[in-house]
Amino acid sequence: MPDRISVARPWWPPIAQSLTFLASLLPVLFSGAPPALAEARFTPGPCWFTVPEGEAALCGTVAVPDRRDRPSAGSFQLPVAVLLSTARQPAADPVLFIEGGPGASPFGTGEAVEERMEVWWDLSAPFRRTRNVILFDPRGVGRAEPDTDCPELDALGSRMPAAPASSEERVQQERTAVLACAARFKGKGLDGASFSTPIAADDALDVATALGASRVNLFAVSYGTRVALEMLRRHGGRVRAAVLDSAYPPDVNAVEEAPWLAQRAFRRLFDDCAANRACRAAYPDLEKRWLALLARLERSPVDLPVTDHDESEVPETLRLTPATMIAAGLEAMTSGEAVPQLPAMLDRATRGRYGPLAEWVPNPWAGDPDTADGLAFAIECRETVNPSDPLRLAETARRFAPYGAVATDDPGQRICRLWPAGHQEPGSGCRWRARCRCSCCPVPTTR
Repeated sequence: MPDRISVARPWWPPIAQSLTFLASLLPVLFSGAPPALAEARFTPGPCWFTVPEGEAALCGTVAVPDRRDRPSAGSFQLPVAVLLSTARQPAADPVLFIEGGPGASPFGTGEAVEERMEVWWDLSAPFRRTRNVILFDPRGVGRAEPDTDCPELDALGSRMPAAPASSEERVQQERTAVLACAARFKGKGLDGASFSTPIAADDALDVATALGASRVNLFAVSYGTRVALEMLRRHGGRVRAAVLDSAYPPDVNAVEEAPWLAQRAFRRLFDDCAANRACRAAYPDLEKRWLALLARLERSPVDLPVTDHDESEVPETLRLTPATMIAAGLEAMTSGEAVPQLPAMLDRATRGRYGPLAEWVPNPWAGDPDTADGLAFAIECRETVNPSDPLRLAETARRFAPYGAVATDDPGQRICRLWPAGHQEPGSGCRWRARCRCSCCPVPTTR
């Protein structure tokens, strides 16, 4: 038996025989594991990315049930890639990566796949010294079948200019696109009951089980950390260790907490600048001037002409309001490369040089070409937007002004009135309350 397994070696037998052989070696890859569950089946197939020289990968799909309460309802096919360990005898418990979003693919989309996978080979190298690393597309995402993308929204975002929040035309076009996508979503036999964080947690464990792993190490980012926490709650005995990068716990409702979270992010930025001698000297009173800018834009928004960018991505005229400027700052914070430049961008904006910060204003449309919109809407509407408390949101917006502006013209509220999201399961996404242990408690209890 060979010490290493590779689908990239030219001396392997014909592809069908190779894949069958690889599938037969799953118990060896994860030695000591029980056989896969009947509902979770791994089918080997060719990789959709380049495997670097000297590395090895096992690719294929795992079938998971569409509805676990209706086993005969059909299945989703989840693309899976195992980046194989460089060890002669890898540990039996692989690293299982849980992507964020919801609706994002760890493999990326389109031409970005090869570049993304180059990063994955480098990033996973320390893990692969002792263990295999499992990547997979969640149900409805990326190459998973059926997919839940909304190309109508993607097209809308690529061609329409930014407009004032009150634009009736903008809202109507968005409504038309969402309804068209929802109709196709239903036409595929999909409904909101097929998508939730608990279902995502069960799917992730099915992927590991289908590959023969009895225990896993979780590596989760952003929304994926919520899935990982649900896996720990439901299947804790199957998890050896978990790394939660940018944890998104179930006791946080992102809609209700948006003003506080925005204020906290900017508070950290200003405190870090004040604690740094060079930043403090270069940008004195930065927070005070930033708040003054937001107050001016509240009174008189600025329409910024944009002429030197790709028209398919950047609108010809961008209306700058407190909401758009705060959103731009938050968007820049998501990029590690941009953070060191943020104090300079804010400083220039306070002096009327809006361009550098305006570069980061997110698209005003809900669609995202890198996100499976249907799955994202189903989960976010079901678990975050619909359960949110308008009174609590109004209170946090008032308390953390002016950062409450991020809650204005929230597209989530408009979309969730149209999207078939289903109902929240008891015990999922609970939020602590003063008189009730969580928002989905059947009866009030003391904390």
